[in-house]
Amino acid sequence: MAIASEIKLCIGLLTRLKVSFDPNEPVATLTSACRWFPLIGVLVGALSGAALFIGEFLDLPESVTAMLAIAVSVVLTGAMHEDGLADVADGFGGGKNRDQKLEIMRDSRLGVYGTLALIIDTALRWALLTQLLTLGWLFAAGCLIAAGASSRLVTLSLMKSLPAARSNGLGASTGTPETTAVFTALSIAFLAVLPLKDSSLLIAIGISVAVAVGTIHWLAKTQIGGQTGDVLGAGQRIGETLALLCLVVVS
Repeated sequence: MAIASEIKLCIGLLTRLKVSFDPNEPVATLTSACRWFPLIGVLVGALSGAALFIGEFLDLPESVTAMLAIAVSVVLTGAMHEDGLADVADGFGGGKNRDQKLEIMRDSRLGVYGTLALIIDTALRWALLTQLLTLGWLFAAGCLIAAGASSRLVTLSLMKSLPAARSNGLGASTGTPETTAVFTALSIAFLAVLPLKDSSLLIAIGISVAVAVGTIHWLAKTQIGGQTGDVLGAGQRIGETLALLCLVVVS
C-alpha cells in the first residue's frame, strides 16, 4: 500500500524509530511522502506529551517535567533538527560569502553561533513548556502536538518555495512537493491543531507558521540562494519554538 510505504519513509527519515520495508511494497518518493510530515510531528508531540503525563503522575516539578518532554523529543528525532539549526547559525553567522556559508554548514564541528542558537532554542522551549504546564499537562501536551504538526508545515513550505542550494545533499534529494501533498499536509496539521478549540490559539498557530516560513525563506534566499537539509531542519525548530511562544502569549 502506497500510503504505508510513504509513512514508513517519513518515520525512517525524521525519527530514530525503526521501520521495516516490505520489498513488495511500492517505492515511496519524498515529493509525495512529505504529505505525512505533520503526522510525524503529531507522533513526536504525542510521545513527548506522554512524558508530561509521567511527570504529572510522579508529581515532578513543572520545570523538570518540561525538560523530560524535550529530552524525549530529542531522542526520538535524533536531534536532527537541532543539528540543522546549529549548522545554519554557524554558516549564516560565520560565512563571508555563499560558498563559505555552505562549506561551514557541511562542517560537522560546532561553532559559537551554533552553540548559542542551541542554548537559546532549548532554553526558550523549556521556559515556554514550563509555562504551558501551569495550565495542565493535558493542555501542554495538546500544544506540543499542535506545534509539532505545524512546524513540519514550515519544512514542507520551504521545500515548496525554495530551490535547492546545492546539487546534492538532502535539500536537493527531497525535490519539490506535489500540490496534493501540500493540501494533505495542511489538512493533517489543521486536524492536529483543532483540539485546542480556542480560536485565538488556532490563529496563533497560523501566525507562527507564516512568520517562521517568511523569515527562514528570506534568510535562506539572501544568504545561500535556496534550501538545504540544514535549512529545513532549522525551519522546523524555529517553527515549533515560535508556535509554543504564540500559544503562551494567547493562553
